[in-house]
Amino acid sequence: MGTIHLTWWNLGNFFDTDDDPISRDFDFTVGQGWTQAVFEAKKANLAAALNATHGGAGPELLAVAEIEKDSLLEQLIDAMGKPHLKVVRDVHGTSDLRGIDVAMAYDERKLRVVACESHVVHLRYRTRDIFEVVFELVETGQGLVVIASHWPSRKQGRYQTEPLRIAVAEHIAYLVEGHLKVSPEEYELLREQNNLGPIRQKWEAKVMVVGDFNDEPGDRSLVDHLRAGYDLDRVVGVTNDIDQFEAETGAYRARDAFLFNTVWRFVARPGIGSYFIDSDASGHRFTNRYQMIDQLVVSRGLLGGLGLALDLESVDVFRDPLVATGTGRPRPFNKSTRRGTSDHLPLIAMLRY
Repeated sequence: MGTIHLTWWNLGNFFDTDDDPISRDFDFTVGQGWTQAVFEAKKANLAAALNATHGGAGPELLAVAEIEKDSLLEQLIDAMGKPHLKVVRDVHGTSDLRGIDVAMAYDERKLRVVACESHVVHLRYRTRDIFEVVFELVETGQGLVVIASHWPSRKQGRYQTEPLRIAVAEHIAYLVEGHLKVSPEEYELLREQNNLGPIRQKWEAKVMVVGDFNDEPGDRSLVDHLRAGYDLDRVVGVTNDIDQFEAETGAYRARDAFLFNTVWRFVARPGIGSYFIDSDASGHRFTNRYQMIDQLVVSRGLLGGLGLALDLESVDVFRDPLVATGTGRPRPFNKSTRRGTSDHLPLIAMLRY
C-alpha cells in the first residue's frame, strides 16, 4: 500500500520585493516595507509550517494560492529542503489584477505530470487561473486529475460578488464533466457496440477539486453549480451508477456529475474553519467568525473502488501552533514582527493506493 500526503494552502500574499509594472502589487515593495529580509522571514515561516504537516513528513502533493509566480514556489521548496518536490510549470503565469496565482508541486518519486492547463474565466477582470493538472502514479500508472483554484473575493460583499464565484464554479463543473463523460459521438458508437465498459470506466475517473472558494460548503456556488454536497450516497450510491445505456444520448449528456465535499463535517463544529473574520470593511460583525472557505471536493472515483482513493478520515484543518492560535485562528504574517504565516489555515489529507 502506498500513500500520498496532500496539502492545500492559501499562502497569504507570498510576493517577492519587485514591483511588477502590470500588476497591483504596490504593498509588496521595498518602499512599503516589504524588504528582502521580510520576504525571507515569510518564506522561512511558510517552509517550517509546510514541513510540519503530515506528522512532520510534509506534503508530497502541494497546491497553493496567493503566490506571485512559480519561481517563488521553487524558492519555498528549497527552503523546505525537499529536493524531490517539483513545481508544475505554468508557462502562462497569471492574469489576475493583483498578480497572484495558483501553483502546484508534486513528489517526482510518486507522481509524474501527464498534462497541465490554465483556464481563465473572463468576467470584467480575468479571474485567477484555474490550474488543471493530470498526474499519473509512478508505481501503478493510475491517473489523478487535480483542479486547483482561487475563486473571486467577497471583499465587495458576499451577495454582490456571488455571481462571480458561480461563474467559476460552472466552469470547473464543465472541466470535471470532461473527465467523467465520453463525447456524445463516442457514446453513440459505444451504444451501437453495446460496450458500456469505457463509459463506466470514465465515470470512475479520479478527480479532485481543491482551493480557496471564498464561499462556504452550503453556498449556492458549491451546491447548485459545482454540484458538490455532503450526501455521500448521492455520489457513490446506486442511484448514481451507470448500469445501462440511455435511449437518448441527450439524457446521458444532461446527467449530473455529483461531487462530494469532504469538509462538510467541519461546518457544524464550533471554532473550526480555515479562515477567521470578525467584521468586514462596512463594519458588519459576523455571528459565525470561523469560515470553511478552503475546501477539498472529489469525484466518486476517489471514494472507493479500485486503486487510488482518498482517506476521508484524514481530511483535516492543520492547526499547529506554527499557523494557528490556541483558539484555532490563523496567524497572519506580520512584517513588523516577522512572525506568523498566512490568514488561512492549510488543509491536509491522505491518498492511498
